[in-house]
Amino acid sequence: MSENINIFFTINNGYSCYLATAMASILYNSKTDDKLCFFILDGGISEENKRKIALLNSIKPFEIEYIKIDSSLFSQIPGNSQAHVSNETNYRFLVSSLKRNMAKCIFIDADLIFDGDIATLWSVDVDDVYMAAVLDQAGSYKKDFVKDLPLPNGYKYVNTGVTVLNLEKWRKDGIEKQLFSNSYKYASVLRFPDQDILNITCAPLVKKLPAYFNAMPVLYYHSPEDKKEAFSNPIVIHWAGSKKAWLNPSFEYADYFWKYARMTPFYEEILYKNFKTTPIQQIIKTVDVGIIKDVANYSKNRFNYYRCKLLSKITFGKLRKHYKKKKKILKDKIRQVRRFLRGK
Repeated sequence: MSENINIFFTINNGYSCYLATAMASILYNSKTDDKLCFFILDGGISEENKRKIALLNSIKPFEIEYIKIDSSLFSQIPGNSQAHVSNETNYRFLVSSLKRNMAKCIFIDADLIFDGDIATLWSVDVDDVYMAAVLDQAGSYKKDFVKDLPLPNGYKYVNTGVTVLNLEKWRKDGIEKQLFSNSYKYASVLRFPDQDILNITCAPLVKKLPAYFNAMPVLYYHSPEDKKEAFSNPIVIHWAGSKKAWLNPSFEYADYFWKYARMTPFYEEILYKNFKTTPIQQIIKTVDVGIIKDVANYSKNRFNYYRCKLLSKITFGKLRKHYKKKKKILKDKIRQVRRFLRGK
């Protein structure tokens, strides 16, 4: 007997193309007869982008619902320490009350792809826990930001980019209310508010998933065993952090992202958004304008350097100090130009 696989995302309009890529990967790799139902907590997705996302039905039929969220509910929650993470990510706190008859769901970030069947993740038993997730390598050892969080002794911090949630238990134990109250209570120690708060609130009952359900290629793995488990046969590849696959095709496993991006109506848009500048424009954007001027004035600066070098030896008092100072400035400019021209 088939059932619905309930999959939640929370995004704004700018992430529509990456949502589509994640959805394409799920649809392409799905071998189940179960119905794939997507629920998008909508941070302002345009009608045009919704139309494009609907075209993914050509890969495999699915159902989709956009749920508008009142952003003012999250106005007091601290901002994320990562600039690329928007406030919409906190909308997941509401998931248990948005669908009161839903017992279970998968909640995932949009900066990932599935390279295996999502039914494998859906089959995870969460009857006795609030949440199932993979250990976060950045916080799996109690140091840095994790040490400041009020977590139980021995608890290992998880990454909430891929989660299976027991919504019945959330409602029974009032988890949604606790998520909001803990956001205010621990505001001063939060670095990744939505993830930190989910760890703090659900800590008593979190199930650790195998690492292949959330392989994170751009993060450092403290545990070689976890890395081997994650990448031997990854079901999910997640570009957690600021190094996104669409920003640089040379990032590890970026080819997996592009494989699925090509299946979407957003492929050309993704290319244009991330590679629209010409090589010379990219160089100019990354170079200090001052160095360009110094290259043009290299011969002049070199002549003036030797002039000031001579004058600093034959003058006295304030004038000598003036030429010494000017000589040093010109010497630094000449060195910078030489380093620049050598590509250093």
